[in-house]
Amino acid sequence: MKRLLSLALAAVLTFGLAGCGGSSASQDQTPKDYPAILTASRPQEDNDSYTVFTLEDGAFGAVGAYADELSAEQIDTQGQLSLDMLGLSAEDIQKAAFSVSLMNVHAYGIAIVQPAEGRTDAVKQALSTFIEAQKTAQENYLPDQYAIAKAARLETVKSGEVVLVMCAGQDDVYDSIAKALG
Repeated sequence: MKRLLSLALAAVLTFGLAGCGGSSASQDQTPKDYPAILTASRPQEDNDSYTVFTLEDGAFGAVGAYADELSAEQIDTQGQLSLDMLGLSAEDIQKAAFSVSLMNVHAYGIAIVQPAEGRTDAVKQALSTFIEAQKTAQENYLPDQYAIAKAARLETVKSGEVVLVMCAGQDDVYDSIAKALG
């Protein structure tokens, strides 16, 4: 009788643990909509002004602002230009969404980057270099933009994405992005 009870208890625990493991695994594999997260996290004024570019599987995409007016060639060109400004290469990235000001009068850059395997440090270094370049460009030029660049946030969130936020109200934008990424 004890043996039968022990076997039944072991079976219940095994199935219970398997059920828990399956549940968390499926949550971890749920794809995250990076452009939607960026759009929901920043002010409408930014959504109207700055297109969000995406890069996944080596292909660029674009949403928001003036994205509907861009041809596929223009999306590729502007996406690559934005990626270059951030100091990133396609090899660094598994998946990303990013939005930057291509004009030197705004210290503006927001990015969610899921680094390629083993490339987290390279991604963080590139984005850190972008922040430093923005600070240098604005320091003696536009004090309000220098303050934005100086307050930029660059962090790796629990789910593994590297998040850059350089904009007015960066703490609120960062907190919203981090919460959405889980």
